[in-house]
Amino acid sequence: MLDWTKRLRDEGVLDLLIVLWIILFIGAVAVFSLDYSSSNRNITNLFDAFYWAWVTMTTVGYGDLSPATPGARIAASIMMFFSMALISFFTATISSIFVARKIREGKGLEKIKYTDHYIICGWNDLADELLESLLKQDKKDQTPIILVNELSEEEIDSWRGKLNAAHLGFVRGDFTQDAILNKANVSRAKAVLILPNLVRLSSSEADEKTALATYSIKALAPKTKVYAYIRHYENKSKLKRAKADGVIIADEFGPFLGASQLHNPGIPAFLSEMMDTDQTRLKTNPVPDKLIGKTYGDLFDHIYRDHGQTLLGVYQEESSAGIGDFLSADSGDYLDQFIAAKLKAAGRGVSEEQKMKVRVNPEKDYVLKTGEQMILLK
Repeated sequence: MLDWTKRLRDEGVLDLLIVLWIILFIGAVAVFSLDYSSSNRNITNLFDAFYWAWVTMTTVGYGDLSPATPGARIAASIMMFFSMALISFFTATISSIFVARKIREGKGLEKIKYTDHYIICGWNDLADELLESLLKQDKKDQTPIILVNELSEEEIDSWRGKLNAAHLGFVRGDFTQDAILNKANVSRAKAVLILPNLVRLSSSEADEKTALATYSIKALAPKTKVYAYIRHYENKSKLKRAKADGVIIADEFGPFLGASQLHNPGIPAFLSEMMDTDQTRLKTNPVPDKLIGKTYGDLFDHIYRDHGQTLLGVYQEESSAGIGDFLSADSGDYLDQFIAAKLKAAGRGVSEEQKMKVRVNPEKDYVLKTGEQMILLK
């Protein structure tokens, strides 16, 4: 709201509104005064005069009230001339603000107003397939998706048309910069996915940029989930130090799938079918409240019997106590301040950390806990 008020003031719209109200006031008082002594006047009080002036100024013109004397009509004509010119200018200014905003949005220069949205930083040859898969999996909710990269307006419009996604936004710029991340409203986002930015960088440089972006996002929005996709396994530790909530490594499963193709050829085929983006076979749901405290075997039978789905496992995001919980809150404890400073310099945080605990097909007597999610195969 404050941004709009500032923009309207900068464009002179607020000043224009003040002038219009002054003209309305002067015109109403002038017509009422000049018609006051006329015997056939129909504007008999100031309320009627202001009502007539407002209707006339907005070019509605009901005709129920009108000036009676020549002097009042001349004053009304002068008021109409200025008010029509100013209202035309007012309408054109408002229209230009909206048009300029749409142009800036198309160029990726406008601040994003979405909340609880996804942000995808970076771009590479697989980004279009990732977007297509995300849109299919999120078809029901249609969560807004904001792309943050340095592609041209034409390329982004092409992807919008190809994917038929009206809720696909764009911010142009370097996603390691605070100003660009703030434009994407990163502090109000549901989650951020950082892709290797291979448009202009090598794979090693892309991983460095991914780590830097993770640090930047966590500094601006500590509560926003950040998932990083990297090219080289040896960079995983950097992302962990940057407090990424999840790290995806390119070709991490390549050796396993290669060996399985020779020894157990059905496994790669099964995994390929299971992860087919056209069918979206995998999904997650919260464990039903009525089964909290029951066993995994009870949940497995319930899901298969009532929903015809296969339960693969459960997972839960757990918080672990941070080192900061054991440091003194007393600002005068210089030893604790020294420890905190050293941890920060080493890329270690002092607050609590989140970790994903996944249990794949646990024992049948495993007791289900509050907050756990099911991993299902449809």
